[in-house]
Amino acid sequence: MTDRSARLAPRRAIAALAGLALAAGAGAQMLSDPALAPLYEAERTAELERGARERLAARPDDAQAVLALALAAMERTDDTLRRDALERARGCAKRQPQAQPCHYAHGMLLGVQAMSEGMFAAARSAGTVREALTTAHGLDPAWYPGRSALLEFHAMAPGFMGGSTARAAELAATAPRPDQVAALQARLLLGERKLAEALPRLLALLPVADPALRGDVLQWGTQAGLGLVNDGKAAQAQAWFERLAREHPEESAGPYGLARVRGELGDWAAVPALLERTGRLRGASQWPIDYRLGIAQQQLGQREAARASLQRFVDAGRGHKASLEDARKRLTELGGR
Repeated sequence: MTDRSARLAPRRAIAALAGLALAAGAGAQMLSDPALAPLYEAERTAELERGARERLAARPDDAQAVLALALAAMERTDDTLRRDALERARGCAKRQPQAQPCHYAHGMLLGVQAMSEGMFAAARSAGTVREALTTAHGLDPAWYPGRSALLEFHAMAPGFMGGSTARAAELAATAPRPDQVAALQARLLLGERKLAEALPRLLALLPVADPALRGDVLQWGTQAGLGLVNDGKAAQAQAWFERLAREHPEESAGPYGLARVRGELGDWAAVPALLERTGRLRGASQWPIDYRLGIAQQQLGQREAARASLQRFVDAGRGHKASLEDARKRLTELGGR
C-alpha cells in the first residue's frame, strides 16, 4: 500500500459504509414476519421498535425481532438505540450462526455505527462488516437484500479493505432473476459515473412490483437522475422523474426530482408546487425542500418569500455544507441575516 493509499483508506471505508447505510434504508423487503413487516413498510418506526422489543423480551434471539430493531435503529438518529440494536445483532449472530437476519443486521449496523465514529473506526470495522454480510449472503444467496448489501460493499471498498470490483460484478451477474441482474449491473454503472447508461436500464424496471427490489431501483434511479441534473443534463433525467411520480405517487423523489429538472430547464414557475407536493410524501425529510424553494422564489422575484424559505433551511442546519453556505450567501444578497 502506498502512503497516499494509506491516507485515503479511512475515507474509502467511510464511503463504503455510507453506501451500506443507504442500502439499509432503501425499503427492500427485509422482514418476513407478518406482524413486523407491515410496520416497516408503512414507516411506523416507533411501533416497529416497540413490537421488536416486546418480542425480544420474551425471546432474546428472535432473529426477525433482532432485524426489526436494527431497521428501526437505522431509521433514527438515536445513538443509544443503535448501539443496543448492534449488541443484540452481534450476540444473536454469535449464538445462532445460521440466523441470516442476525448476520445481516450485525453487518449493516456496524457499518453505520463505525461511520458515525469517524474515519479510522470505519477503516477498522470494514473487515468485520464484510465478514458479516458475506455470511448473511452465503446462508441464502437468493435473499435479495443480502446480495445487494454485499455488492454495495464490494463496489465501494478498495481491495486492501476486502472489496473487489470483480466480486461485485459476479454478485450482479449471478442474481437469480433477470430484473435483479439488470438493477445490480446498473448499480455498478453508477459507481463508474456512467449515469446516462445506467438510468435507462433502471427506467425499464419501472413500475417495480417486487418489494425486494423496489427500494434499490428507486434509490439508484433517483441517484442517477439527480446526478445528471447536477451535471447540467437535466433533460436526460426528465423521463425518469416523470414516470417515478406517475407510477410511485407515494414517493417524494418523483416530484422533487421534477422540481430540480424544471428549475434547471428554466421553468421556475412550476417548481414551488412540485416542492409543496414533495413535502407531503414519503421520504420528504431527506430533501432540502426549503433551500430549493428559496432558490425558485428568488428566481421568480419573490424576495420576501425567498428570504423566509432560505432562513428556515439555514436555521434547521441539516443540509449539506455547500448548500448551507450557498443559502447564507443568498440571504446576504436578499438582505437577510
